[in-house]
Amino acid sequence: MKYFAGLALVILMTSCQKESGIKMHHLSGRTMGTTYNIKFVAPSDYSTEQLKTDVDDRLKAVNMSMSTYIPTSEISKVNGAKANQAIEISDDFRFVLSHALDLAKDTEGIFDPTIGPLVNLWGFGPNGKRKVPETAKINEAIKVVGYKKISLDGKSLKKNFSKTYIDLSASAKGFGVDAITKLLSSRGLKNNMVEIGGEVRTMGKSLSRPWKIGVETPSASASEKGILKVIQLEGFALATSGSYRNFFKYGDKVYSHTIDYRTGRPVEHTLLSVSVISTSCMDADAVATALMAMGTEKGFEYAKKNAIKAYFIFRDPTGQKKFAQKATSEFNKVVK
Repeated sequence: MKYFAGLALVILMTSCQKESGIKMHHLSGRTMGTTYNIKFVAPSDYSTEQLKTDVDDRLKAVNMSMSTYIPTSEISKVNGAKANQAIEISDDFRFVLSHALDLAKDTEGIFDPTIGPLVNLWGFGPNGKRKVPETAKINEAIKVVGYKKISLDGKSLKKNFSKTYIDLSASAKGFGVDAITKLLSSRGLKNNMVEIGGEVRTMGKSLSRPWKIGVETPSASASEKGILKVIQLEGFALATSGSYRNFFKYGDKVYSHTIDYRTGRPVEHTLLSVSVISTSCMDADAVATALMAMGTEKGFEYAKKNAIKAYFIFRDPTGQKKFAQKATSEFNKVVK
């Protein structure tokens, strides 16, 4: 999946007394180029062996569908297809792509699952070398970028150009979280927390208390990270998109991994990170990316207009502090 530059969210485990006969179970592993952590409440003697296998199998299936880092994945086959070639796609792939295309339409292309050629050109994709590309190459890549260059018809997909390249990394981790939450629920595990690379979704409670998730202080150094805000999360997903770790510096200029499809260049604004709460982690993941691309003011206005639960951290315009913060009213309604 996409290059992972560090957690933006931290799971905070409060000290809770064990209830009689039950305890907190923990599963962890690697997926999508990062790690996953699952916590759930179950009887003390609950065997996790089969569940761990099922979790790994489900995440492997998501990765094999949507990872651009795997040459034999479904998305790699789609990206290698010729123009106007009808390609049959899986239910998972169609579900995630449909959501991404809807968001692209709603944001007028600011969020775009076909941004891949530009992301790769700047070195933020698979095996990329981060560098400032030539203007001519940027202009050439822009020609094949655009969500309208993708068409879906039932389970069939077509691209207008063979070089149009789909990248679902802004949605796939969140979808993976949702898939595992659904798996746990199907096993009767109604009190759980699922986290993949910092994207989180919870159900029920952490034993007798709500789950607590910490939003990190934006810092380019992982060693300097701290907790800026603690959120009690019950029955929601939380995802964060940020620019402060996934970047490169050339000369005196810093280049973010978030690309503006209009210019073909990394965005330049004061927004450091944005966290979004939604009932779906896939939705929170994608919307956080969209707001990050918009920047502080446009992103905040879009979030207010669309009743999005969003929390913004940005450079302090007065210069008196390292950063400032603000949240939409919808965010404040659900955050205690």
